[in-house]
Amino acid sequence: MTLLPGFGRARSLHRTGGAALITLILADLLDLATSSTMLLTDPNPSILVEARQLLDLWTSPVALSTAAAAMVLWFTPRRRAFMRVFDVTLGLSVLALCVNAVSLVASLFDRQANPGFLLLSSTLVYVQNVAVFTAWYWRFDHPFRRDDTNEDPNHPALVFPHDSAGFPSLANWTPGIVDYVFLSFNTASTFGPTLPVPLRVSVQLGMMLQVTIAISVLGMLSARAIGLIT
Repeated sequence: MTLLPGFGRARSLHRTGGAALITLILADLLDLATSSTMLLTDPNPSILVEARQLLDLWTSPVALSTAAAAMVLWFTPRRRAFMRVFDVTLGLSVLALCVNAVSLVASLFDRQANPGFLLLSSTLVYVQNVAVFTAWYWRFDHPFRRDDTNEDPNHPALVFPHDSAGFPSLANWTPGIVDYVFLSFNTASTFGPTLPVPLRVSVQLGMMLQVTIAISVLGMLSARAIGLIT
């Protein structure tokens, strides 16, 4: 039995949404791990780091709870409810990521910071950065990929090379989770967009925020940790 193109497209989008939710769950678990390593990184935390620890007492657990609710909704036809709970999870995950980045930058000014755990914390935040913005890019690109969208259909949020390749086999192509991971990883690694091209403000703002976090983690923090080791 051959599936209609629109039905196959909807199933592909639905699967990618579930995968994007899994990346948020991974990000929240990494945030919990970062909380533990940050305690070992700085034996005498500053007020800013202590404030971050207080935020982590509720941010990640609540995000994991909403992610669990979103996963349940993913198995139901209630797409609108799924997106609303997904948005809450995404917002909490972005907040946790930003708090981690600020805490790591604050540790730069602490000469007692353990360099090994500082590098480990930086690595965890880097992976968390990639995971969170994988979900971000899917979230703001997804409405313009749907056939039943009420959004402005003039152009998508992201233009992938596949969209304009012109190959018959790509006529009904939709980006999968690997495409969004690829975009997020490249943005975090190269400090800017390569391909795909962002066309919507929501994606552009996300890229600026991701690059800011990536520069903080890979630039200043890694240099500081290496300096402490040597």
